[in-house]
Amino acid sequence: MVEPIRTSKFVDIHGHQTFVDVDGIGGDAPVMICCHGLGGSTNYFQPLIPKYSSRFKIIRFDFKGLGRTGHDPESKRRITIPAYVEDLQAVLESEGVTKAVVIGHSLGSVVAMHFSAAFPEKVSALVLIGPGKSRAQVPAAKAFTLGMAKNARELGMPAMADATVAKNVALSSSDAVRAFVREVIAGQSGEGYAQVCEAACDDSHVDPDYSKIVSPTIIVAGDQDLISSLEQAKEIQSDIKGSFLEVVHAGHQQVLEDTAGVVAAVEKVLEHAGDFTI
Repeated sequence: MVEPIRTSKFVDIHGHQTFVDVDGIGGDAPVMICCHGLGGSTNYFQPLIPKYSSRFKIIRFDFKGLGRTGHDPESKRRITIPAYVEDLQAVLESEGVTKAVVIGHSLGSVVAMHFSAAFPEKVSALVLIGPGKSRAQVPAAKAFTLGMAKNARELGMPAMADATVAKNVALSSSDAVRAFVREVIAGQSGEGYAQVCEAACDDSHVDPDYSKIVSPTIIVAGDQDLISSLEQAKEIQSDIKGSFLEVVHAGHQQVLEDTAGVVAAVEKVLEHAGDFTI
């Protein structure tokens, strides 16, 4: 039996040094790529690695502005949702991947939906964890998110950490999850975080053409999620023909709060992905 290995590296993606983790058995193994959310990093998906690294090549990367990719003040390429979709495609191309199971959390699920709609032939299955819709045309949501950008620049990320934990993590979840989320948020670049907030509200961020998402798809919703509600998850399920909905015991950090529930959801959609899975 081949033991899973990990490679961590920086890859030039559209002129920006992007942090990438690659786990798994390599060779001709099927590929799973994970896209984190606002304020997240590759580490968000760590609980899934022991579950799937013996079956898949798992690619995780930090979006520009966030995590170890971070903010580059010299970069002239603006952070937008369409640019993130291009980055996802470029990361796959850098690894020689033509088709993958695509997993997205929160903002990452938005990127995953756009990618799936634009390149349906490259997506064997789609997992949307706590997905959302564009905030650009929703005045209250847009104002709140732009307020987050303002606070990130003026107050700094450590000052935002506790409030972020309170809104993201269910009361029923462990202090270990709270500590993890607090540390990840506090360590983000304030300017990078602010620019991603602005990207979520930018006019370039429109909802995807859901009719073009044709791969087996599952939406994972937290029963205590204050960011992406169960009602919104049901709405997205109705938008994506034939998709499934799985409700887990969690707030907005579903992978960390209910790993077993998320794994069950992933397994369900893999069952419908044909002979791609092993």
